[in-house]
Amino acid sequence: MTTTEPATTTVVAPSVVPADDTRKRRLIRGVLVAASIWAVTHIGAQLAAALAVAIHTPQLLAQPWSFFTLLVHWDAANYRNVAQFGYFSEGAGPFAHAFLPGYPFVSRFLAEALFVTVSPTAVQIDVALWTVTAVAALVAACLLWFLVEPQYGRRVAFGSVALLLAGPYALFLVAPYPEALYLVPAIGAWLAMRNERWVIAGLLACFAGTIRIETVFLVPALIVLFAVQRHREGLPWFTRAIGFGAISAVGLTSYLLWLWHRTGNIRAWFDVEEAGWHRSTRWPWETFARSLEYATSPATVRAGHIQAWADIVFVVLYLIAIVMFIRLRWWAEAVYIGLSAVSMATSYAYTSMARESTTLFPLTILVALTLRTRRWRWVFWVVLVLSALIMFAQAGRFALDDWSD
Repeated sequence: MTTTEPATTTVVAPSVVPADDTRKRRLIRGVLVAASIWAVTHIGAQLAAALAVAIHTPQLLAQPWSFFTLLVHWDAANYRNVAQFGYFSEGAGPFAHAFLPGYPFVSRFLAEALFVTVSPTAVQIDVALWTVTAVAALVAACLLWFLVEPQYGRRVAFGSVALLLAGPYALFLVAPYPEALYLVPAIGAWLAMRNERWVIAGLLACFAGTIRIETVFLVPALIVLFAVQRHREGLPWFTRAIGFGAISAVGLTSYLLWLWHRTGNIRAWFDVEEAGWHRSTRWPWETFARSLEYATSPATVRAGHIQAWADIVFVVLYLIAIVMFIRLRWWAEAVYIGLSAVSMATSYAYTSMARESTTLFPLTILVALTLRTRRWRWVFWVVLVLSALIMFAQAGRFALDDWSD
C-alpha cells in the first residue's frame, strides 16, 4: 500500500527592517535634505552679496579673505569687536555689553583654534564668526527637520527647513550675526522638551540665554509645552518645570549679574539698550505711532522707510500667526510668538520686528503645514519664492552697508 506524503507549504516571512535601521535612514535623509537646502541658500546669499559688491565696489573683492568679510556690517562689527577686545575696552565701543557673550566668545575660541594664536586679528575673527554662523545654520536646519518630520511628515519638514533658510530675513543666518547659533540650542531645547528630556532642554536653554535675549520668551513656551504633555498623562510636572526654569535661567542671569558686579548698576544691560537703541517700555499705541512716523517721515532715509514698513507688516503677520496657533491649540508656539510680539510692540518702536522672524521657527512650521493639502499648497510656494527673492536682495543691500534696523 502506497502512502502519500501530505504537501507542505513553505511560508516566507516578510523581511522586516530593524527599527534602528529605519531610524538611521530617516536621520540620514533628513540631514541630506537639510544640508542641500542650506547649501543652495547659503551659496545664493553669498553670491548675491558678491555680485552687489562687484558692481559697486569691486576693489573690495580683491582683499584677502573677502569671501568671509562681505557681510561684516552693522552689528556684525560689534560682535567682532567684542570677540577681539572683550567688554569695557577701548576697542569694544561704548555699547559693547549690550551684545550677549555666547556668540562672540565661541567665535573667539574658534579663531584661536583655527589660526593657532592667542591674539587673533580682526580678519581672523571675521573668518571665525562666518564659520560659526554657517555651521550653526546647518545644524539648526537639521534639528528643525528632526523636530517636524516625525509628527508632520517629510513634506512639512522640507517646507519648514526651506522657509527657515530662505525666509525674507534669513540673511542673518549667513551674515555674522548670532541668530543661527541661538537657533541650535533653541530648537534643540524644544526637541528635547517634546521628548520630555527636561534636564537636557534646560541646559540647552541655559546656553541659548548667553546668545540672545529671546530666551526669556523661549523658556515660558517650553514650560507650557512640558505642562501640556504631562497634563494629558495626568502626571505631576510642577517640580520638573521649576527645575527646568532654574537651569535655563543660569546663562542669561549670570551675564546680567556680572554686568551688575562690573558696573555697579543692576540695570546695566537695560540702560545700554536704551542709550544705544532707545529701547524702553512704552504703551503699544505710542510704539505704533513712532513706527508709523519712521515709515512716513521725510527725514527718514529710504532704507529706513523700507525697514519701518517691513516691521509694521510683520506685526500684522505675527498677530495672524498667534490666532492660528490658538485655533490649532499650539499653546507653546502661541506663547513663544506672543511674548516676543508683545515685547517688541511695547518698545520704543517696531525696530527689528521683521528680523526677529528668523528666530521664531514655529512660524515656518505653520506656513509649511499648507503643504499637507492641495487646496492651500500654493500658499507655501508663493511665500517661499517671495521670501527667497527678498532674502537675496537683502544680502546685496547688506553687503553695501545699506541697512536700517
